[in-house]
Amino acid sequence: AVVAMGDDGGGGSDGVARASVLGKRPREGARGDDDGDVGCAVARTAGDGDDAMGTAREGDGGEEEGAIGCGDDVFIDEVARRNAERAAIYGADARAEVQLKRESAHAFKLSHAHELALWTLIREDAKECVNPRWAFVRNKPLVERVVIVLAPGLDYQRWCDDGATTCGRMKKALGDGLRTICDNPTSMGMTLCKALMYSVHGKQSAEAAAKAKKFKASTKAKDLCKRTFAFKPAHFTLSAEDMSDMVYPLPTLKGDGSLELEEGFVATQPAGQGIARATGYYPYLALDCEMCYTEDGLELTRVSIVKEDGEIVYDKLVKPAKSITNYNTEHSGITKEQMEGVTTTIQDVQRELLEMIPCETILIGHSLENDLQRLKMIHANVIDTCALYPHKRGAPYRNALRYLTERFLGRKIQEGSHDSVADARATMELALLNFINGPAFGEVETEGGGLFDVLSSQKVSCVMIDSPTLCRRLPAGSAKLVEANNDAEVKTCILSTVNTPSDGNGLAVFGHLHDLSKVLAAEAQRAHAREEQPSEEEQIVADKTRTQALQKLDTLIGDIWDGLPPNTLFLFTSGVGDAHTLRVAQEQKWKRQQNIGRWGAWTDEAEADLRRLFDRTKHAVTLAAVKQ
Repeated sequence: AVVAMGDDGGGGSDGVARASVLGKRPREGARGDDDGDVGCAVARTAGDGDDAMGTAREGDGGEEEGAIGCGDDVFIDEVARRNAERAAIYGADARAEVQLKRESAHAFKLSHAHELALWTLIREDAKECVNPRWAFVRNKPLVERVVIVLAPGLDYQRWCDDGATTCGRMKKALGDGLRTICDNPTSMGMTLCKALMYSVHGKQSAEAAAKAKKFKASTKAKDLCKRTFAFKPAHFTLSAEDMSDMVYPLPTLKGDGSLELEEGFVATQPAGQGIARATGYYPYLALDCEMCYTEDGLELTRVSIVKEDGEIVYDKLVKPAKSITNYNTEHSGITKEQMEGVTTTIQDVQRELLEMIPCETILIGHSLENDLQRLKMIHANVIDTCALYPHKRGAPYRNALRYLTERFLGRKIQEGSHDSVADARATMELALLNFINGPAFGEVETEGGGLFDVLSSQKVSCVMIDSPTLCRRLPAGSAKLVEANNDAEVKTCILSTVNTPSDGNGLAVFGHLHDLSKVLAAEAQRAHAREEQPSEEEQIVADKTRTQALQKLDTLIGDIWDGLPPNTLFLFTSGVGDAHTLRVAQEQKWKRQQNIGRWGAWTDEAEADLRRLFDRTKHAVTLAAVKQ
């Protein structure tokens, strides 16, 4: 079945688009390209990165993929022949089996988990194929399908302590599993997927890295904006979840369903509404602000905005509400002489920007949430170069703008002092490079190649199922993509894919479950907003919510397991524990060291608690079994 699930690629549909074509045309002789593979696919339209939902490509012979035709008898005969051959060797009732060897997995890492999939599906003489010493597969040739599921948020300690009561179906079907080390326990989303799926050693990663470094054309905005974009700018905008994780200013949902803004904040309006211009607005702009210290802390003192060619469209100094106590010249570039005679207030700037920037304009920035916080402005259509060029250690670490500018633009900025115009222009150029080269440009270079690339080179069909955001950002290589809006859709697509007859070359399916992680993120944000230790009642409610989320995960994994055909290898990993809570704890440490908030000073006891949380979060769980 070829199934497309998710929104329409533009974010405007709340529904689920599904197109299903049952059946699969048989292949003759050696397999050629990957067209027509069984899977749940979102076909990509070359040129702009938009999604064509439910569109199947034509196969080698030109007939429509998925059509049930006269070749079905040939296909059925081929399946029967393979089954007869295996029955003669292994017995008619033979089944594959996998055993995890805990005694050989003391240093087992998330980046090792792919070894089991490769060992099972490709030839043993392939250079990427490594016999995993932490697992043994009996009757390996019987396994034609491998399902890999990533569900972040379950740490190994909780699995051992509460797994029997909260995850009974998983325990029964998949066993006790292995303790799994995550090198970066604050990893989420794309960083976690890369640790799992893009850690295969081989020449492919070196070639890709070398190719990525050969960009030698002009990096000036006036030249970059004239080049052909591989993906539209809207492809790179942050999701609401991303903005929440990065602490962007967001409205609060009130009990009556209305949205409430924090005092002094304004929100951009749709074009033509309020004071926002109806026509002639910029499609995307880059913004950077400078701040000085007053008795109330950092306050806005300069706002600079450039358009796609790097030309300035707005640049004003701003008089803070309170007297400046420290001009912060080293980091702001602002001097006392510059601020003399300045009368423009933040309210003046807000009014002018609300007219210039409607909701439809994409704002680009580096750590843009800080600029919007100081502007006291809410804008939901943003691109952040911190997300386009993630730090190699994952969030909350971020690459400095000066580092990115020197590495990718070939020049230095912020030498001596900062200039918000130069910073905004550099941010625009970094974003333009992504529009031109695609989402993989500037991504963290992994130590190995992609799992799907290796499997596809061995004629194994690959399907990747993830959220719309990650599907558009992860370099899936030869895998077919499907965008799923929730865990239930991921489950549906996995089962639809693996229960379609294969062509005998093998099938690998990757599904990413997000619901547990979302629950943990919401709990962490609530704890962060309190700025104090939770009450006993609040802690009970939080623990109950986490337990219910785990039970829901157990039900979903159990349903997937029950629906798998015989001799399917199921590999489950949580990847990391509660990374959201760890991130909040690290941020709390920084705030307490700076005497910010109501937590009080940082103590040795708090440091010990943080170390224990770090160690617990870095140890996840990996489970594996073959369906009988």
